[in-house]
Amino acid sequence: MMEILLVINPISGDINKSDFLDFAKRTLSKSKIDYHLYKTTGDKDCEELNHLIGIYSPKKVIIAGGDGTLNMFLKPLIEHKIQVGFIPMGSANGMAVELDLTDSLEDLLVKFIKSKETRPLDVLSINDSHLLLHLGDIGANANLVANYDKDESRGMFTYARHFWSEFKNLKSFEFEIKTDQNEYERKGVMLAICNGKKFGTGIPLNSVGKMDDGLFEFVVVKAIDFSDLLKAALSKFDDDFEIENLETIQAKTATVKFKQPRLLQIDGEIMDEFTELHIKVLPKALRFIQ
Repeated sequence: MMEILLVINPISGDINKSDFLDFAKRTLSKSKIDYHLYKTTGDKDCEELNHLIGIYSPKKVIIAGGDGTLNMFLKPLIEHKIQVGFIPMGSANGMAVELDLTDSLEDLLVKFIKSKETRPLDVLSINDSHLLLHLGDIGANANLVANYDKDESRGMFTYARHFWSEFKNLKSFEFEIKTDQNEYERKGVMLAICNGKKFGTGIPLNSVGKMDDGLFEFVVVKAIDFSDLLKAALSKFDDDFEIENLETIQAKTATVKFKQPRLLQIDGEIMDEFTELHIKVLPKALRFIQ
């Protein structure tokens, strides 16, 4: 059995990863750890990772990239029940905020290599075809991400520019939510699907969510709340910052219906347009290295 499979996305977050890669190779070689390095190509990466896990049977998979890079590999990581470490090297890095990955990238790598502790995290399944670990949404933020993806520039400045653009063109839409407990008819500029609590900017969107409680939350955002999101994203704020008037609906399973197809964003990546979403929790499905 191989000890470590290290996966690196060379283009995530517009960050040069050569220094980190040199450090990783030196550290793993010095430790005499049996490892294999895989660089994502953007072509059938998930199938390739599944293939590599089949060949090498690694004890741990450590992924360096953005939230979308981690999300892309959830299916094989869950199916093979492998210990997973994540080194945040994306644009917004929501997962880093959520899981308190505040150490330097190098220190995180060393910690993941040495650690024998894991924390089981819930994962959400959407329409039996998409997996969500952190946050997803329909509406204003999904539109923002779609426009950001088309932009050749990267980084927080570009993200902020698209945030402003979306804010100026907010459009409400109606939707129906049916959970295992209740039914709701709502209208808003954004419907968030939350396993975690915070955006990459650190804004607390979901005040009650835990990533290992067997539940998820919908957060209904109206236009006035989105302006608060904007102020918080583009200014300094303290840890006590909270957006008022957000409605939170908790569930184990749910169906959402829209009157017309809507873009779905999951963990920083645009999936597709949907008129209906079926969501359920996969409890404690991912073994995250502590």
